[in-house]
Amino acid sequence: RVMGMGINNKITSCGLALLAVVLCPQAWATTPAEMAAMSLQDLLNMQTGTDFSSSNGDNSAETERWRFGLLYSQSRFEGYQNGTDKLNDEEVLFRQGTEARTQENYPILPTIIRQEACTVTASYRFEDGASVDLNIPLISQTTHHDSVVPGYAHFTIDSRGLGDISVNYSRYLSRDAYSKLRFGFGLSVPTGSIDQKGDTPRAAGDQQLPYTMQLGSGTWDLPISINYTRALKSSWTVGGSALAKIRLGRNDRDYRLGNRLQLASWIQSTHYDWVEPFAKISAVYWEDINGRDDEIIVQPAAPFVYPASITNPENFGGKKIRLSIGVEFSAAFRLELGVPLYQDLNGVQVRETVNLSASWQKSI
Repeated sequence: RVMGMGINNKITSCGLALLAVVLCPQAWATTPAEMAAMSLQDLLNMQTGTDFSSSNGDNSAETERWRFGLLYSQSRFEGYQNGTDKLNDEEVLFRQGTEARTQENYPILPTIIRQEACTVTASYRFEDGASVDLNIPLISQTTHHDSVVPGYAHFTIDSRGLGDISVNYSRYLSRDAYSKLRFGFGLSVPTGSIDQKGDTPRAAGDQQLPYTMQLGSGTWDLPISINYTRALKSSWTVGGSALAKIRLGRNDRDYRLGNRLQLASWIQSTHYDWVEPFAKISAVYWEDINGRDDEIIVQPAAPFVYPASITNPENFGGKKIRLSIGVEFSAAFRLELGVPLYQDLNGVQVRETVNLSASWQKSI
């Protein structure tokens, strides 16, 4: 059973967003809403270092007041892990009559998760260098499943739509001809749906989908960031950033996504104006889900109420380290590829395998 439109419609929605509007941590997320926000913030943190002139540090780009653009990001999750131990699908899929049910095996098994986001951004820069950014994400996720439930041996569920819109303000704490220290904070508005439904093996017809399939957090969230960049005399720019995402209370379904902290460091070549390769290493810590959505469990009085790992709020959060490489063309178009070097996950989770992003921006 297949729900949704599939990859062609997702690509079409991204193209429509680019036609409609000509462009702020990286995608460590376990929900597509988090993936969109993290990719955007990490991109904008790196962009604060691209204004430097290789000759005298004159920031001519700061005379341009508006910046518009588009960010596309995609993450793929496949295979399972508990802590640092890798698991194959057969170890996680529960088969009645051949093994005992435990807290670490499930009758429904997400096998491949693909999260995508197209984020449209408009930024305004004030005369003192401070800026305000408006970010509008379009979210999409496809999850393939295996199951022991009759009629649902293999099925796919999609969700797509508007994510959480955010407004961010940032300003310099200090700057000179070659270095910048910038602080930012914002507000994420819960415009993304947490009521997405689909045809699952829990019952006939459409039911509430798990946390990973929802388009928003359902809470008002506070992103806080600090970013440092320095232009070196040897045609290199280096930088580092720290970001915290703080959740305010629980949503209407009585849960909240985990708070998170990310640290990143990067280096970028500025030897040529038209092409600038870069490398980045990022580390993130994030919490499990606080609370529970009771509509995605089965038989509340039973000893095993979670039909799949992604319905258990304790199977979220952990620690990750990722290496990313990429290239920027003429300070306008950027491509990036990231792969995890280390993952320590809370409980049984689908592990991340790769992340891709592409962005385009125009200043006027």
